[in-house]
Amino acid sequence: MAEATETINAIANGTIKGSLILEKVIGPLSTSHLELQNTNPNDNPSVTFNYFKEPKDLKRCVKGMSTVIDVINSCAFSKFRYINMTVQALTKLMLSLPVNMRPRHANATISLKQFCVDTVVIIWHYHGGCQVGKVVDRDYKVVGVDAVRVIDGSTFLCSPGTNPQATVMMLGRYMGEKILRERYSHERK
Repeated sequence: MAEATETINAIANGTIKGSLILEKVIGPLSTSHLELQNTNPNDNPSVTFNYFKEPKDLKRCVKGMSTVIDVINSCAFSKFRYINMTVQALTKLMLSLPVNMRPRHANATISLKQFCVDTVVIIWHYHGGCQVGKVVDRDYKVVGVDAVRVIDGSTFLCSPGTNPQATVMMLGRYMGEKILRERYSHERK
């Protein structure tokens, strides 16, 4: 165990290079809540993420983490990990990383449920919070609000993939062209 602690310290201070394996819950059932506090665009909205509000999401995270552990413990993966580093030591290392502001619990190294709760984070590609037909109309105008459009990944019901940048860029271009055509036709009248 002393060697594992030394390895954790070496990774933490940057003397050993390493990689992370992240587990992704695709299409979570839990929903968040976003509310504007006022009309000042410089003020942050109130956001409640509601991670794992739906129990099935937590079950899926635990199942995914079990799969990650099986991969880490496999013979095929053995040449990519430190021999003396246990899964529990790797879990402890992950809990020490500043990936979110959530509190850490002592049993998170032995409970996959608690590990999921303590380390949950939304990574990079927000989507589904501003759905067409519910929050924005088919022209991506915010329902009930004048002169505001949302044209980004939050309007997607499902993620178009791991890296949806191209889809977002094409949507932006399409809507930009549409807006310009509408302005041009109004100016000609």
